[in-house]
Amino acid sequence: MSLEYIRLQEASCHNCMRCVRSCPIDAMTYVKNQPKLIQEDCILCGKCYVVCPHEAKMVYSDLAKVKTWLQNHECVILSVAPSFTAVWPNFESLKKVLLKYGFYDVLETSQGAALVSKAYANLMAEHQMKNIITTCCPSVNTYIEKYYGEVATYLAPVVSPMIAHAKMIKEQYPDSKVVFLTPCIAKIKEAQDERFAGYVDACLSMEEVHTWIYEKMIPEDVEKWQDFQGSIARLYPCPSGILSTIEPNKDYKFVSVDGIENVKQVLDALKNHQLDGYFFEMNACQGSCLAGPLLAKFKHNQWLGQSVIRENVNHQSYIKNGILPLDLSAKYENRQIMRPSYTEEQIQETLLSMGKNSPLKMHDCGACGYETCRLKAIAVLDGKADPRICLPEVLSKAQSISNAIIENTPNGIVIVDENLCIKQVNPSAMKMLNIDYECENLPLGMILPDEALCRLVQLTGYQPEYIRIQYPQYEKLIDHAIVKLRQEPYTVLILMDRTLEAHKEEILKQMREETIQVTQQVIDEQMRTVQEIASLLGETTAKSKVALTHLKQMMDEVDDA
Repeated sequence: MSLEYIRLQEASCHNCMRCVRSCPIDAMTYVKNQPKLIQEDCILCGKCYVVCPHEAKMVYSDLAKVKTWLQNHECVILSVAPSFTAVWPNFESLKKVLLKYGFYDVLETSQGAALVSKAYANLMAEHQMKNIITTCCPSVNTYIEKYYGEVATYLAPVVSPMIAHAKMIKEQYPDSKVVFLTPCIAKIKEAQDERFAGYVDACLSMEEVHTWIYEKMIPEDVEKWQDFQGSIARLYPCPSGILSTIEPNKDYKFVSVDGIENVKQVLDALKNHQLDGYFFEMNACQGSCLAGPLLAKFKHNQWLGQSVIRENVNHQSYIKNGILPLDLSAKYENRQIMRPSYTEEQIQETLLSMGKNSPLKMHDCGACGYETCRLKAIAVLDGKADPRICLPEVLSKAQSISNAIIENTPNGIVIVDENLCIKQVNPSAMKMLNIDYECENLPLGMILPDEALCRLVQLTGYQPEYIRIQYPQYEKLIDHAIVKLRQEPYTVLILMDRTLEAHKEEILKQMREETIQVTQQVIDEQMRTVQEIASLLGETTAKSKVALTHLKQMMDEVDDA
């Protein structure tokens, strides 16, 4: 399984899609609701890493492996890329600290760069190549091999300064571990390229080394760097730095190109045979290696680094052609990625499925990460893009839904700003409050004149508040739901007319009271009737008792006689 040199940390990703939009070759895709890096397409320019505002990208690290070597007291030699000046302005001070950490030696990669410049000078002296492209930037080399294979013949058949310096070190210390201190993610992959295997054993980023040794770095008096033959090669990480090391050649026009977008334009011109007799210094990073992705956290230090470098080179000593002490040859070739081709019918069908059914729908805004809707459709066919992601369409739909709700809801809606000035009133609110005039930017109290309401609107937090208010002037009883928006300085008042409901409740209440009154009257009348019946029954019973008693007495008297 191939290494993931840049890896997404899903837990930290906010799906902002900045990485997708920034990728110059569309290797960063957005499928299944999250970004994904297509490793085989990536040239490791590091743009996705630099632009991520949430630190959701991780870069492969050899730091743990290097620390183990140091703990085991192995012969570990650090090759320091000349862009280190963007972090540490003095090489000798940096070297002292790193030696204390157990490195056997700390050397400047510029020594290898000096040999690379000599190799370039030899190529120009031979004048066998129509155009020459420098091969110090592995992102550019990969870009050409994968995407402009027909231009690969212009790549100088020379290794990079990192590989050249590693070869120098291995010549002197065959059993050493060579570690490269890099400002560049692509260098990590170059170190493991099978064409250069066995020279660079590990890479450390300047970011992680800065964090590792930060507490040990003590400000010291600036010491003069030790000079070496070809020290002008320290200019390599500066814009036009490579060209500055070589004496101008009558057969080639020197041109510096940095930034992958500019590189692409030149490669298109070379592909179309529009340029002849050029020596191109190409860098993927705008600002060359001093603006490398692993230096992005050291804001503005590239200018400091550039000034420090220029103070420590001999600008008069160009590097000339001559015999090389090492074999620095390299082979670059057409490794063009084979891509499927699609018919016009397939592309048009995909565009229709994306809702692109008219010229007005072809926004070509680039918000999805693709320059045109057509390129997005091809990416969808490749399985690299989500057809639903279209910012203008999403905004249009959201606006349409929002408008439909606001315009047609039976509830009134009033939106006010932090100063209680009205920003919007929907038709239902205007009808409810009998408003027939333009009320935007008027105070809220002009249409809802209630002090308690205004105070509540000002004090309301993010939890909804509710209040019921009787408005005599409108002859309305209105319930208010007050909602403060989290990301906007606005508060929304939702008005619910309860007048009819209240009127119905009043009628029902009155009916209940009348019913109870009538019921009580009936009960009272029935009680009176019962009492009257009981009274009559009592009198009749008494009379019957007297009569019967009298009769009984008479009967008793008859018997006695």
